[in-house]
Amino acid sequence: ENEKVNFAYYFFFVLSIQFLGFGLAGILRRFLVWPCEVIWPQNLPLIAVLRTFHDRQSTITEKSYGNRANSLKERLINNRLLFFIVISILSFVYEWFPLYIMPILAYFSWMCWISPKNNALAQLTAVRGIAIAGGGLTLDWYEVTRYLGSPLILPGWALINIGFGFVLIVWFIVPIVYGTNIRDFTTLPIGGQVSTDFTALSLVTAFISFASITAVFVHTLLYHGIDIWQQFRTKTLENMGNDMHARMISLYKTVPDWCYLELFSLALIVACVTCDHAQWLSWYYVLLSLFIGALFTLPFGLVSSITGQLLHNLSVYYLCLLIGQSLSLQKSAKQIYTFIALGYIVYVQTLVLIQDMKLAHYIKIGPRPLFAAQCLAGFVCSTFSIGIRYFYIQSGYKKDLWSIFNNTKLGWTLLNDYNGFFDGTNLSNRDLLWAFILGAFIPIPSWILSRFKRFHWLNKLHWPLIFVTIGWMPSIVPAGALFTWLAIGLIVYFSFGKYSWRQRHVYLVSAGLDLGLNITIIIVSTALKNKSVYFPQWWANQNQNTTVYDSCQKAVQTW
Repeated sequence: ENEKVNFAYYFFFVLSIQFLGFGLAGILRRFLVWPCEVIWPQNLPLIAVLRTFHDRQSTITEKSYGNRANSLKERLINNRLLFFIVISILSFVYEWFPLYIMPILAYFSWMCWISPKNNALAQLTAVRGIAIAGGGLTLDWYEVTRYLGSPLILPGWALINIGFGFVLIVWFIVPIVYGTNIRDFTTLPIGGQVSTDFTALSLVTAFISFASITAVFVHTLLYHGIDIWQQFRTKTLENMGNDMHARMISLYKTVPDWCYLELFSLALIVACVTCDHAQWLSWYYVLLSLFIGALFTLPFGLVSSITGQLLHNLSVYYLCLLIGQSLSLQKSAKQIYTFIALGYIVYVQTLVLIQDMKLAHYIKIGPRPLFAAQCLAGFVCSTFSIGIRYFYIQSGYKKDLWSIFNNTKLGWTLLNDYNGFFDGTNLSNRDLLWAFILGAFIPIPSWILSRFKRFHWLNKLHWPLIFVTIGWMPSIVPAGALFTWLAIGLIVYFSFGKYSWRQRHVYLVSAGLDLGLNITIIIVSTALKNKSVYFPQWWANQNQNTTVYDSCQKAVQTW
């Protein structure tokens, strides 16, 4: 009987998270779905694939004369379906090397091979160092896009912003901080992943992660404040001006706001009752965590919808963890992670559902069928998700296959690092709170200067985008992976941006690479590695018992 009660707790908790995000997404759709300025570039590859399946011929020449009139190259460029299939096959074949045959490609610190015993060279050039001059690359599409997504879909100005931030912060500020030897940094790797100690890179990225929290609010107020006020006064899609998509979708029957409000209220009651009755979290902490998640949804949602980044950013996660620690919730693992789930996961769930709403907006799915489909999908996915997890837990299966951020390690490491933020017992960590002041101030000078015609280009300077993207390092995204991600995006943008075929095919390239990768992952993980079938050992896969094959181990070793 006890096990049934526990399952009910888990089921209603997961279900409430789904529908809290759904209700909040519906409330915010006038800001993050209806305006034409919110593009959501993440949807464009899927739209390109759907269009390809329905319209193979893309030029007048092909429609008039057929493929026989074209050369092989022209046929490949003109036939989008053929192009997509070829890219998918090439990706499928190539990914066998970094995922199975030659894992060393995933962390390819080629410059370290020049002098394998040189500590300084390893720290400065390796993938898990700071990857100066591209000395460490990630030649695996999975590692490149695992958390940051595809670099091919981002606007050029967004890539330039991130590139500027990477050079400024990682290649200039981090070595300066390392050289000052604060906290005996010189006895640790400059950018390696060390259990509970701050390295120079992790300290700087933690600082800018906190800075992004206030920077995104100030940036949103300065650059989008007037637009938000206008959208707040907009009641229906008919008042959205001359946007083609809004005019067409307004012909469908809409879903009233009260439907989303009732759904959100019901899910809130379920969450409060479940958490309080299960003694996971008091109801007032439930309200606090939801307030934190809802507070960040609009500003970070605006940035994500325009730049294609920040959907799963760590700033909100860190803040929920920090506030939970300050409330002494870390005494219970269930309490601290319940607080994070209701704050961070609801925030992410809301943005994911808003992104889906924008996809439906583009491909003209009516609001009411979409509402029904998302409700049904939320219920079914919650049921299967908690059912599978509950089955594994009850069967004694210990392997954590569904963890994305490795929450236990990251969370408790963070609690150890940030212990004493508010009680004054650890002033060196408490100094990081100056990041909030820096984040609130730094967007203001560029905004003021951008008012002048001579400095109008500063309109494109986006500090929240820079801070949050760089903040992934080094715990989640190594410096070499981010450098490779940037290099791919910028090379494609500057090399092929002026050609019309690139505009038509770049999203198909992104989708094809993802499709080939996913097929390879399924085969390798289920049919081979799950059965303990490994590729014969050779120099490029000597470490069979590790998940990271880095050719430069000195980059992460303590000196």
